[in-house]
Amino acid sequence: MDNQIELGLSQWAFHRAILGDSRDNYDEYLAALQDSPEKVLRGTMSNRDIVEQAIRLGVNVVDLVNLLFFSRVSDAPWLRAWKHDAEQRGVRFSCLMCDELGHLAASSYKERQRSITLHKQWLEAAAELGCSQLRVNAYGDGSYLQQLRHCSESIKVLCDVAEPMGISVVVENHGHPSSNGAWLAMLIESIERDNSGVYIDFDNFFMGGWHHSPKRFYDRYQGMEDLANITVGGSAKSYAFDQSGNETTVDFARCVSLLIKAGFSGVLSAEYEGCLYSEYDGSAKTLALLKKILI
Repeated sequence: MDNQIELGLSQWAFHRAILGDSRDNYDEYLAALQDSPEKVLRGTMSNRDIVEQAIRLGVNVVDLVNLLFFSRVSDAPWLRAWKHDAEQRGVRFSCLMCDELGHLAASSYKERQRSITLHKQWLEAAAELGCSQLRVNAYGDGSYLQQLRHCSESIKVLCDVAEPMGISVVVENHGHPSSNGAWLAMLIESIERDNSGVYIDFDNFFMGGWHHSPKRFYDRYQGMEDLANITVGGSAKSYAFDQSGNETTVDFARCVSLLIKAGFSGVLSAEYEGCLYSEYDGSAKTLALLKKILI
């Protein structure tokens, strides 16, 4: 494509098929994830079957999610076999999205170091899988300025480890300060590393966390504009579609236009989160809309 945007599929788009009902009790899910991560894989679809879904949907790039193969972080043979199988079928892995690895912006130095160590393990896994990006969260505590400083220090360490691997460390707008576009832009500027950037999500411009009440939002399109010129990948998140195939929650055309205007070059992965369609059909509708916009 002339605009240098490549379409992909987010593994998270099929998290219900992979995890089944394991997230219905979220506290139990989080505990099992740390203690017996294979037990959360209670769905009808194998985590590795995302390659087959990508092929069916006509894309050859997949963004992975560590929560969906949490026990395999140090299983190099398993990771290499998965990469090999994908490559044999013409599919490559681009970004590895990481969650539940502690807080890189924690006020506690000990907690930050623990989080850095956990992320380093997943950097090694990303390298085994052939990923070019590792997506991290900018979670912590304290003032916005304190979190920015602590997160910047942590990500600098990860960027320096990732650089010889050919991996970029990217931060998603994913709640708390990171969903404030101006704050996230300042964070990336402060990191001062060529292999850092933003992994954009079309919808995650909510602030204060998932359970904050009342909900507070940063203007989505202002956030896209704040971050477009430092965005290197992202999730085109969708929920519902009208009869013309347009997303009814997010103005996809406006989001894509802002990225193109800023010179974005990278992978946009379909991430259907709705419940009106199956995960496959919702992903297909998301990709169809993106293709229509990019024609």
